Amino acid sequence: MTGRIKKARQQQELDQLVFNVLASFRHQGAMQWVDWHETTCARRGQGKKRLGTTTFSDAVKRLTAEGRVQIDGDGCYRVAYDDVAENLTANFPPAGIDRSLGAFSGARNGKEDIADIAVQQLLNK
Repeated sequence: MTGRIKKARQQQELDQLVFNVLASFRHQGAMQWVDWHETTCARRGQGKKRLGTTTFSDAVKRLTAEGRVQIDGDGCYRVAYDDVAENLTANFPPAGIDRSLGAFSGARNGKEDIADIAVQQLLNK
């Protein structure tokens, strides 16, 4: 695989992870950049390279330019609602299916991050 193709694939995977983290908090409103970055780092896991602020910022800029993410007046980020409906049906199974929690689950070594706990609480309502 050539370097450009590999880089594009890695960016696409990162963009999807970054978007999914923000989408998992959509019911709680907008999210601050720092919280979004920290949650994404936790979701990415220990097996991957550390997610630097520049790499994360580049992913946020791509998502914003694509219109998938919006910045509110307070500088917080939220998913563009038109994009949520399209992406959630494509990436997440319905809540009634047992494997749906697995799509959100980021449990690693018995530890869960705050996004996973919030999603579990929403699913258990």
